[in-house]
Amino acid sequence: MPTTMIAVDTDGEQVTLVNVFTVAPERQDELVDALDRATGQVFVGDPGFVSANLHASLDGTRVVNYAQWTSREAYEAALARPEVREHIGEAAALAESFDPTLVRVRAVHHA
Repeated sequence: MPTTMIAVDTDGEQVTLVNVFTVAPERQDELVDALDRATGQVFVGDPGFVSANLHASLDGTRVVNYAQWTSREAYEAALARPEVREHIGEAAALAESFDPTLVRVRAVHHA
């Protein structure tokens, strides 16, 4: 099982995409699979891509994509690529709605 050590800090240009998808429970796995496939095939090789994590709500109605990029410019450049636009269309077709928000880390806490 893959694990990750996400590097998160409040300095620098790094940004995070937090995209919350609303989905019918019977389509949650299909959406997670589509996002997982696209991340591995489309985003992992992008020079501005840092990491992505997919989260599935326990009630089956949400999928959260938490993806880090080196900068806002790198994220916007990725969005301009045709294969990325195709991926976004596929995910949008599976979801009832989605809410992508680009954020910058303001605070970090550890146990």
